[in-house]
Amino acid sequence: MTTAPPRPNVTTCRSCGGRPASVLETVSASRHDNSLIADQRAAELGDGAHTHADRDGDMHVVRPLGAPS
Repeated sequence: MTTAPPRPNVTTCRSCGGRPASVLETVSASRHDNSLIADQRAAELGDGAHTHADRDGDMHVVRPLGAPS
């Protein structure tokens, strides 16, 4: 498991609220349906799991640190 840095500049992510998040899975931007797959995985994992996109278009399924696992 890797850890994403705090994202204080991402004000639209109410789930993280600027806290660091554990990256649970990454779905490559090379897949045209990567956001759909990441959303499905976040829903399956539950407990605060949600998605973040990075500059390269990869989708990361994350969970804020301190959330239930």
